[in-house]
Amino acid sequence: MSKTLYSATRLELEGVTLPENILNQTIELLTAHESVRGFLPKPLPNGMLEAITTAARSAPTSSNLQAYSIIIIQDEQRKGKLAALSGSQHFIREAPVFLVFCADIYRLKHVTASQGYKFAANTLEMFLLSAVDAALALQNSIVAAESLGLGSVPVGSIRNDPEAVADELGLPEGVFAVSGLAIGFEREGVRRGVKPRLPEQVTVHHETYSTTNLEENLAEYDQIMISRRTYDGRRVSLAGEPEKHGVEYGWREHTARRCTRPETIAASASLRENLRKVLEERGFSFQ
Repeated sequence: MSKTLYSATRLELEGVTLPENILNQTIELLTAHESVRGFLPKPLPNGMLEAITTAARSAPTSSNLQAYSIIIIQDEQRKGKLAALSGSQHFIREAPVFLVFCADIYRLKHVTASQGYKFAANTLEMFLLSAVDAALALQNSIVAAESLGLGSVPVGSIRNDPEAVADELGLPEGVFAVSGLAIGFEREGVRRGVKPRLPEQVTVHHETYSTTNLEENLAEYDQIMISRRTYDGRRVSLAGEPEKHGVEYGWREHTARRCTRPETIAASASLRENLRKVLEERGFSFQ
């Protein structure tokens, strides 16, 4: 991995050189992705939003069930409410468009009943299928938006208070908001450069899963994130436990702390801790 901390693309950051006949605009766009959390008060030109949603609807979908829905939010008051429900993230209010991607089995239940059958797909597989469908549509939207010169950032904190979000958006039983996506023209100065990822050897495996040199690769990544000062001002509290001394605060320490209890993932003890219960109340099943 390159020692460069701030680069325009992951190819530059990691010193990857691709053959000229392989490198194209799509690869450059994908490897230049950076989450943008600051937007100009500027509406999207005519046709842009339709281009993004059409790209989203072109994503792969399991068995053509299309078990997802996208809700477009442009009303300032509603954006404000959703921002408050999503950790008070101001960029949601700033963005001219906020999309909410939902796992949706309401429509499948309706079709099954209207055809005279009993819906029996109350399974964990159906929830995973619908959540993956929503995620694929989300990713297509990100790529489409960035290809048009827009900035974007997915918002997982839309799941902080799923019942309140469902009430605000009028979601029927069988529809669950998986992620939001803020889209708009970015404000100057909000980028920090493409964020380093774990070394390829850690997340990409050939033929079988490998843990070879895992510790060494994690240590290397830790030092990169420490050098970049990624977690300055973002340390996860140990909630009453004594602070460790002599331990560098990098990706490993930050990640380990976030995985010690549910609230460190969602920033509050009451958030996302009872998602299974909420999902079951909203018409999903985990058989």
